[in-house]
Amino acid sequence: MKSDFELMNELAKRTAYLRELTEAEGKALKKTLLDMYVDIARLCEAHNLTVMLCGGSCLGAIRHKGFIPWDDDFDLLMPRRDYEQLITLLGQGALGENYEYNTPNAKTDAKNVFLKIYRKNTLNVDIYSDNPTFPRGISIDVFALDAVPFTRFGQAVKGLIANGLQFISILVLYAKYPSEHLKEFMSLDKNMRRRYRIKCMLGKVFGIIPHRKWVWWFDRFVASERDDRPWGIPTGRKYYNGEIFPREVYMPAGEAEFEGVKVHIPNQYDPYLRNLYKDYMQLPPVDKRERHFIVEFKAEI
Repeated sequence: MKSDFELMNELAKRTAYLRELTEAEGKALKKTLLDMYVDIARLCEAHNLTVMLCGGSCLGAIRHKGFIPWDDDFDLLMPRRDYEQLITLLGQGALGENYEYNTPNAKTDAKNVFLKIYRKNTLNVDIYSDNPTFPRGISIDVFALDAVPFTRFGQAVKGLIANGLQFISILVLYAKYPSEHLKEFMSLDKNMRRRYRIKCMLGKVFGIIPHRKWVWWFDRFVASERDDRPWGIPTGRKYYNGEIFPREVYMPAGEAEFEGVKVHIPNQYDPYLRNLYKDYMQLPPVDKRERHFIVEFKAEI
C-alpha cells in the first residue's frame, strides 16, 4: 500500500486545487507564524505562563535556529495549568481582535482535541481542514503537558482509553464534517478507500453522541496538573504513551533562539528530540522530507 506521502504527491499531479506553497507564500506563512508566536509569547509572559516550542518547531530551534527550511507549521507546549489559563485569557479576548481560537469545551464543538489559535483574515486550507464549520486560517497548535500514572500498567490502561476516545472523535469528525478533498485523496488507493468508508460508517454509529462531547471527554480524561508524577503529551504525534518522561525533562523550560527571537524549549531537549526523531541533528534525505500540500492559501484577505 502506498504511503500518504506518495498518495499526496500523486493527487497534487492529478488535480488543480492541491499544490505546494510557492516560495513567496512559504515566506509569508512563516512570517505570519512568527508574528503570531511573538503575540502569544508576549501574552504568556505578561501572565507568567510557560510556553515552549515542541515537535518540529523545537527541532528547528536546535538544528536551524529557526524554521526547518521545508517545514511550515508551528507547535507549542504548555503545562496543563498554564494551558487552561491561556484558554481563559483567549476567551476574554486578551490576544486581540486579530485572533480566534478553537478548543475542546463543554458547550461548542472543536475540530481537534487540542487548542488551535488562528490568525483572522488568512487562509491555510488543506484536505483535512476544508470544512468551513471550523476556522481555516493560518494557525498555531498548542498542546498540553499532563501528568500520567506512575506505573507502566497504569499508563497503558489510561493510554488505551484515551487513544480510543481520540480515535472515536476522529471517526465522528469524518462522518459529521465530510471533506470532499479528503474523500478524493483516500480514493487514490483501494485499501485506503475501503478503510475510509469503514471509518465514516463507524463515525455515523458513534455520532449518535455529538462530536463535541467526544473531544471534551478526551480532554477531561487526560487533563492532570499534578507535579509529582511523570509528564506526557496525550495529544502529541505519538499519542498518549509516546512522549512520557520525568517532569524534569520538560521543566523548567530551557532557552533557545528561533529566527532571532528568544524562545523556550523543553529543559532536556536531547532525550525529548531523540524520542521523536532519533538522530535529530542529521538532515533527512530530500525524498524523506515532509512536504505540505494546500487547497487554498492567503496570508491576508
